Amino acid sequence: MDKARCYTVMPGPRPLPILGNSWRFALGWKPWRTKRLDLTLWCLRSLAGAGGAAKVAKLFGHPDLVFPFCAEETARIYRREDAMPHRAAAPCLKHYKQELRKDFFGDEPGLIGIHGEPWSRFRSKVSKALIAPEAARAAVPELDYVANDFVIRLEHLLDLNRELPKDFLTELYKWALESVGAWALGTRLGCLNDTKTDAKEMIKCIHGFFHSVPELELSAPLWRIYSTPAYKTYIEALDSFRLLCLKRLTDKGVCAQVAKNCGQKVATILALDLMLVGVDTTAAAAASSLYLLANVPRAQRALQKELDTNLPKNRILNDKDLDKLPYLKACIKEALRMKPVILGNGRCIQSDTTISGYKVPKGTHIVFPHYVLSNEERYFPSPHEYVPERWLRENDIAGKDQYPIKAMNQFDKRHSSDEISRTCDRTVVSDVCRKQKEIGIHPFASLPFGFGRRMCVGKRFAEVELQLLLARIFQKYNVLWRHPELTYSVTPTYIPNESLKFTLNKRNE
Repeated sequence: MDKARCYTVMPGPRPLPILGNSWRFALGWKPWRTKRLDLTLWCLRSLAGAGGAAKVAKLFGHPDLVFPFCAEETARIYRREDAMPHRAAAPCLKHYKQELRKDFFGDEPGLIGIHGEPWSRFRSKVSKALIAPEAARAAVPELDYVANDFVIRLEHLLDLNRELPKDFLTELYKWALESVGAWALGTRLGCLNDTKTDAKEMIKCIHGFFHSVPELELSAPLWRIYSTPAYKTYIEALDSFRLLCLKRLTDKGVCAQVAKNCGQKVATILALDLMLVGVDTTAAAAASSLYLLANVPRAQRALQKELDTNLPKNRILNDKDLDKLPYLKACIKEALRMKPVILGNGRCIQSDTTISGYKVPKGTHIVFPHYVLSNEERYFPSPHEYVPERWLRENDIAGKDQYPIKAMNQFDKRHSSDEISRTCDRTVVSDVCRKQKEIGIHPFASLPFGFGRRMCVGKRFAEVELQLLLARIFQKYNVLWRHPELTYSVTPTYIPNESLKFTLNKRNE
């Protein structure tokens, strides 16, 4: 601390008197846009320099934000946190749970939007049912039923050109919600059935909740003064969703175990939290995985070869089947590296500390910009190339690289020249893997699910959901992308702006 530089000289946008820095997000001038926080992070990265840090100070209703652009610094901060790490609380959600609907939540605040002793106490009640590896493994057959039903639905969604509709992202939301219901509530919610009004209402609630968050949490907190339109949408969504969750509790699934041990109220609050954070995020991950694989035929063919070799077609899968699919898991890791569904994770430090050589005061919110780190050359050679092989062991790489050239050429003929130009040939793959092996993969450079005690509690279930969906889709179809490159926005999940109009051709044809 004695040798550290003063906090005031840390790089960052200069706040104005009285207005601070909130005016930047309120006006939405580049790069200060709540829906384009990826650009904001790259701007801060340029201010911080390699291995440095930048801050955004003087935000209305918020502590200062500090962004360390260094994986080693991220590791140091994560590893020094205590048993009750403080995450930057979402003021609106905290207000909803602890003030507006205190009569319902009481002393059970849930897992999101809260920290400290109340969070730790609630987590201790539910963690065993969620975190144990066998819990997610036991859910594989039921989640495979959902994935199979979704693939059947895909065939009915295709137009005459075998292209998916412009609202296909909404279909992925339905799949994700149906999957969460299957393992968390032990029931089928009927999201893949167009006649189920409750499922449509749930999707509407989730959209209302997530699309209001950036405005409420990053812009000036006018909702504290009067009920803004975004605030009304947010509260209405949460109220409706809470009531829907109450009606859906059963005697099966993870929440049933929690209800048996800790009571129905705890199980209901857990179900609410799981569905609020487990739908948009998983759907966004599925969308990016499909998009990247559709644009890299080489990787898609390698995945299909693995599926053809190891995946049975005529029965429901179990956890041992997924153990035979290392390339599929690498495909998901690479997609989450390039397009993480959450751009960063955060902590609120509980004591003065030194970060990247600067003195940082207690109470500051530290934001770990994993999106930037996982897309930097110093951690991932050729970061803009989709190369799942970088995550594999050497013996696995050897097996995936020898797919049939003839099959690849037949596949490539269906792609326009500009699509082919975006693919990585085997020379590029070999070069990337060699460089990646030389520098290794820093364990804190790509953390799509966070780290430590506040890691996403549904991580294992989300991974299984994605593995089963992609396995079933690519087992049956060649997936093509015939449109311009997707652009992304933060809502606050990192999702595509354009319609996901993939072309699906049956492989047996």
